[in-house]
Amino acid sequence: MRKLAAGAAGIVAAMAVGALPAHAAGDTRFGVNRVNLAWLSPAEREKVLDLMVKNGVVAVRLSLTKPIDQSIDAVRVAHAKGLAILLEISLNNPAFYPEGTKPRPGLGRIWDMYRLSDISPDQFRSVVSDALRKIDALKIPLVAVEAGNEINWGAYNGDLEVKTKAKSRTARSLADLDNLPAVEQGAARYVQLAAVVRKELQSTQYSRTAKVVSAGLSDIPVADADRRGIDSIDPASFTNLMRKHGLDKVVDGYGIHIYPGSNGTAAARAAHVSQALSICRSEPDGKPCWITEWGFSNTSTTCPANDGSREQLVEAARSRFAELMGTGRVAAAYYFDWDAKGYGVWRCGGLSPAGRAAVVTP
Repeated sequence: MRKLAAGAAGIVAAMAVGALPAHAAGDTRFGVNRVNLAWLSPAEREKVLDLMVKNGVVAVRLSLTKPIDQSIDAVRVAHAKGLAILLEISLNNPAFYPEGTKPRPGLGRIWDMYRLSDISPDQFRSVVSDALRKIDALKIPLVAVEAGNEINWGAYNGDLEVKTKAKSRTARSLADLDNLPAVEQGAARYVQLAAVVRKELQSTQYSRTAKVVSAGLSDIPVADADRRGIDSIDPASFTNLMRKHGLDKVVDGYGIHIYPGSNGTAAARAAHVSQALSICRSEPDGKPCWITEWGFSNTSTTCPANDGSREQLVEAARSRFAELMGTGRVAAAYYFDWDAKGYGVWRCGGLSPAGRAAVVTP
């Protein structure tokens, strides 16, 4: 009876956030990340997604990145296996920028990244429109589309500065930025991109009810930003900057990433989560948060997986997210990552205890 009740609750939840694939079961508000499947061979993509389904995963966050056709193929396979899909659009795609545009150098400490203020909404529209038409031709209903990723720090927004040297003091607020006008221009341009996504989704047959989610923002601590020497703006400030330029008119939810850390006290982790989710509101007072990445690292490589401590951390975080889902402040949470080193939950040929706690409905 408990399993039947959980399944029914999951179906209701899925209807609230988007279309549910015909044979999916469980609570699709809880999913897992597996980005850059386009970089794998077709057989490897099939294997990863098949293992997810066999281990109880019902929702996945995938990326639309180069090569685009391979990204779309990953979406096709995921849908065929019954997975609900949130599609994140990578903004580090040269096709989105005027010819000759150069990315801001990462100075050997991070990858080179295009400036958000340089992106062309028209070129973005052309690529995204074509991709969504191809997905629609496959009769695939997306749950949500998230334009961009962590655009509030320099790794994913070239308007934010990479300092000349690591271990340098970075910006603590928008007022600390040396190039605030460019950052603000990029934020305004970003709202235009979100509007493009909304319009293009409305032109589809199968994804017209998909939610538009703003780019999941990084919660990188100031100390870590200083260690790397890369500017980062706190999620609340950056969200408010985008809201100033009309974000609330074009998105259904705010994307956020949460990495509370495995060290420290439970109270400190709880405070970290509360701060990260301070922007979340229930309708009609605001927009709910979509936690498009969250997780805890486990560097142990022993088999069987030594994952008990992380399992407890994951259970506590998921319980808090579920509580906020009940109030309408959080819409969904996607664990990062399926098989990434450190954060991954596919360990020793199986889903680790932390993975089961994160993404499998009890």
